[in-house]
Amino acid sequence: MRRLDTNPDNERGATAVMVAVMMVMLLSFGAIAVDVGGMYAEKAVTQNGADAAALAVAQKCSKNTADAECVTGSTLSGTLANANAKDNLTNVASTVVDKSAGKVTVTTNAQDSSGVHFSTFFARIFGTDTTNISAVAEAKWGGAKSGDIFPIAFSECEVDLSTTGDGAMQFLLSHGTGAGKKDTCHSTASGLEIPGGFGWLVTGGSCTVKVDLASPWVASNTGNNPEAGCGDILQGWKDKLIAGQKVIALLPVFDQTSGTGTGSKFHLRAFAAIDIAGWDLANQDPFHYMPASAQAFKDAGGWKSSDLGIVGKFVRYVALDEAFDVGGPTDYGGNVVELTK
Repeated sequence: MRRLDTNPDNERGATAVMVAVMMVMLLSFGAIAVDVGGMYAEKAVTQNGADAAALAVAQKCSKNTADAECVTGSTLSGTLANANAKDNLTNVASTVVDKSAGKVTVTTNAQDSSGVHFSTFFARIFGTDTTNISAVAEAKWGGAKSGDIFPIAFSECEVDLSTTGDGAMQFLLSHGTGAGKKDTCHSTASGLEIPGGFGWLVTGGSCTVKVDLASPWVASNTGNNPEAGCGDILQGWKDKLIAGQKVIALLPVFDQTSGTGTGSKFHLRAFAAIDIAGWDLANQDPFHYMPASAQAFKDAGGWKSSDLGIVGKFVRYVALDEAFDVGGPTDYGGNVVELTK
């Protein structure tokens, strides 16, 4: 039998070669991990900048479409996009304002001190020095169309739009004869918006009701019996007012009613933005909170103690609130700005 000659010296150095190959592979994976992580972080910064810019321009447009920043190419985009980057560098490729559609579209790109791109760390070993990272954000503005709201509605003739300029105080009557008013807002002899109702809407027990102006007829809750939880909301408003904070609520406004008592409905037209100063909705706290200024206004207007409602100012208010959808009328000041992309 022939003996095979095996010389271990022939394999000397093989381990070193394998280790070298594996080190190259490990470095490659490390480069990918570091750079991909950096790219994800930069993408988030770039997207945040686009979101902030689109929202800021949409807010300007919502308040006044003639605003100098409510234009395609608005410089406000660059200010907000840069502010969202640690190095204050984000390139705004474009800002497009479509006033007819109530829409702002902002496109941003990653940028560093060497140009409009993201500079890699380790991938440049393999010939990839930079890469492009972009983001797009779209924001819309308009009147509130739907959302979860505090469940009390007011007639459209209660919201005096003529006070928009000076923000004069108003008493929004939900129940009573309205003795101090000079309009013929209330058609029922009993002073009720709907006979058997006090302006409250049926909620299902949560003290919020989902209202969509595309389906505007909403059931009236008979009697002055607010749903459970309304006291908590009013107490929260009261606490804010006592602390010197503003309470601005989007309240539903109706233009028609149907039926009487059980089965009656309100036809909602819009949401009104009201800067609330006090309320007299029932005798007990927290359904009754009338600071001295609010009570003095009600008394001076000739309203009786039995006249119920909310004291406040009609305002032009822009709500960045995802609970509301855009698409309603804007003449009642209940404007909403939302990210749609």
